Amino acid sequence: MRLTIAAALAVSLLLVSACNQQDTEKTKQEAAKATEQIKEGSKVAAVELKKDAKEAAKQSKAIAEGVKQGLATPDKPVNINAASKTKLQTLPGIDEETAGRIIKGRPYHTRDELGNKGVVSPEQLNAIKDKIVVR
Repeated sequence: MRLTIAAALAVSLLLVSACNQQDTEKTKQEAAKATEQIKEGSKVAAVELKKDAKEAAKQSKAIAEGVKQGLATPDKPVNINAASKTKLQTLPGIDEETAGRIIKGRPYHTRDELGNKGVVSPEQLNAIKDKIVVR
């Protein structure tokens, strides 16, 4: 953006100079000065761009590694006898209140006890049955 403004200023300066019918040497000097300013602005922009590109590459690599790690981690079943309220709430359909009821009803000897004791509905039990263990 700065480079574009500098270029526009340089061109404007040249046009104004030419319209005022200055001598060619002065016009040439002003054009050289404007070009030098544009050149310096370009160098600064290039350094900033290189730095930003390096950081973007670093962040992209971190994202890719995180995705890879997330995909490689197998879904671990939740132990309903030991899991925290927060961990229980990661199960489908289990809210804070239900998680509290699960904790109050401990210990469980089978997964089906959650339903038999009325801690969760049959629908909730079906949704979480494959995602829980009793240890």
